[in-house]
Amino acid sequence: MLFSLSIKNFRKSIRDYSIYFFTMILGVAVFYIFNAIETQTAMMEVSQTKAAIIDSMNGIMSGVSIFVSLVLGYLIVYASRFMLKKRKREFGIYLTLGMGRIRLAAMLWLETIWMGLISLAVGLLAGMGISQLMSLIVSNLFQADVSRYEFVISGQAVGKSILYFLLIYLVVMIFNTLSVSRARLAEFITAGRKKEKNFLKKPLLSGLVFLLAVVMLGTAYYNVTANQQAMTTETDVLTQVLLGIFGTFLVFWSLSGFLMTAAGKFRKLYYRRLNSFVVGELSNKLNSTVMACSVICLLLFMTICLLFSAIARKEYKDQEAAKLAPVSISMSKEMTDSKSIFDIMEVRGISMEDFQDLVSVYTYHLDEVTNYTLIGESYGEEYDNQKAEVMKVGDYNRAARVYHMPEYELEEDEYLIVADQEGAVYIRNRGLADDREITIKGKSYHAKENTCQDGYLQMSYQPQNSGILLVPDSVKLGEEEQYKNYVMGDYRDKSKEFAQEMDKNFAQILNPEQSTYGKIQVTTQSAIYDDSIGTSAMYIFLGLYLGICFLISGSAVLALKILSDSADSREKYQILQQLGCEEKEIRRALRRQNGLLFLLPLLLSAVHAIFGIQVCRTMLSIYGSKGSGTALAVTMALTGAIYGGYFLLSHKCSVKIVKE
Repeated sequence: MLFSLSIKNFRKSIRDYSIYFFTMILGVAVFYIFNAIETQTAMMEVSQTKAAIIDSMNGIMSGVSIFVSLVLGYLIVYASRFMLKKRKREFGIYLTLGMGRIRLAAMLWLETIWMGLISLAVGLLAGMGISQLMSLIVSNLFQADVSRYEFVISGQAVGKSILYFLLIYLVVMIFNTLSVSRARLAEFITAGRKKEKNFLKKPLLSGLVFLLAVVMLGTAYYNVTANQQAMTTETDVLTQVLLGIFGTFLVFWSLSGFLMTAAGKFRKLYYRRLNSFVVGELSNKLNSTVMACSVICLLLFMTICLLFSAIARKEYKDQEAAKLAPVSISMSKEMTDSKSIFDIMEVRGISMEDFQDLVSVYTYHLDEVTNYTLIGESYGEEYDNQKAEVMKVGDYNRAARVYHMPEYELEEDEYLIVADQEGAVYIRNRGLADDREITIKGKSYHAKENTCQDGYLQMSYQPQNSGILLVPDSVKLGEEEQYKNYVMGDYRDKSKEFAQEMDKNFAQILNPEQSTYGKIQVTTQSAIYDDSIGTSAMYIFLGLYLGICFLISGSAVLALKILSDSADSREKYQILQQLGCEEKEIRRALRRQNGLLFLLPLLLSAVHAIFGIQVCRTMLSIYGSKGSGTALAVTMALTGAIYGGYFLLSHKCSVKIVKE
């Protein structure tokens, strides 16, 4: 009897609580997809740099999965509370008819097991299917060779999904059993009549609280953007976070208080059709969902920032890598042993036939040209006394020509500083703004420009040229003053295989363990590209993983809340029908209030995100608007698909509940 009854209730649950099953299935699928990446990447041919990044990413994914399982666990427990609430009257009837609590708990266990098994199976099947598409995305992001690609089922991901899901479901089953065993019969019978308390708020007080919330949010927005330089301590940053959280809560708290009063001012619109009923219901729902709407708004905010920043960072880094690594290889070496890079290449037996268009230039150290000489302000004795790199403008232009960078011309009494490292540029610009005059070998020179010019000599993973002083070619610089030798150029063989071989062995050939020469720093275009591609992909996967989970959590909580409120308000809709309202009008009213309840957290989170994205750009060193369009489009599409999907599903179920 219990078995057949649990099967019957299970079928009914699938029909009536589709959001619950949709959430569980989606959660399992997402969990499997991202934990299966390790198996998918094992099938790809990637460089050594990318392989190291993939290993790090898989380790991070495993740690993040624990956090995600906690989020999904809370979500499933929350959804189970909703299901129990809707079935308490049913449980009361069972108890009234003589069913014992133990048998009732056993029936609930069986139902929970059925629900869990079906959700787990469907979620895993969906995850396995979608993960094959993820394989193509992974290979595209890592620019990997997929010649060995084949359909793969990750046993490790299946095991993790089953283990975490069983642990979560065990907690759910224990929670359900305790809820049923502790509740009194009267609570079961009268559960359908209980409504959430609505605490009335005075419109004037709500208006003042709303203004306070606007001031708090405005202050936080200003401090994290325009006043960002003043945020120097962790306490300053934490203060802005708290202002944002409390400001969000107060916005929703105050909206429920003056919404009806504000709407009533527009009398023609307010009394049109069922608008007054919609406003009243929306106000009541906001009143009882202040905390839920605040949490959902913040989850959406984090989702938008995560997704946008991850995708925008990839676009930005791809463009930056093209700028920072325009040729196949660059090398640098300090001239402490008076041996140039070409000298050591000859000693090591390296054939110059493997290269083309190689250019060799030198920078110099002069006793009279220090950082303090150029800046005129003290930044510490060690930094002040450090000698600046000096080179002739003609030599720099030879290197710039190879890198396809701007070339410069100087008059006989002018100098320039080229730099691209952000902090160094800021410091050196202070000295250039004062139009400082410097003396080199008895002759005075003044700055041609009052800001640093963009440029570098050594390719790197990120801008790190802290400043090179360019002087006219007429300045006499001797060999004894040489500081560094730089060499840059292309490989003659442009194949991917040759580049990977050079990345693996060339630096070791130049710098054997027993070498008596100074070390040569080697940077290759392929290594920089691989690092940029790998780290960008890691950010994207982590952003998608956390973003999708936050989005599912916020959407599901709000959807379940709407269903609960719809069940509580069923009698109101029955009264509307008895008063002669058409079913079409009732549906329209229900769609408007549900739509507004979904829209309000999304709108406020979008406002938060406008400022939050700027903070993320600064934290991740993402500057400019390039890549923002793609990132915004993908973020909007993913948010719209999941959040909009939950709205449509919850609205459909809500209409069904009201019609019963």
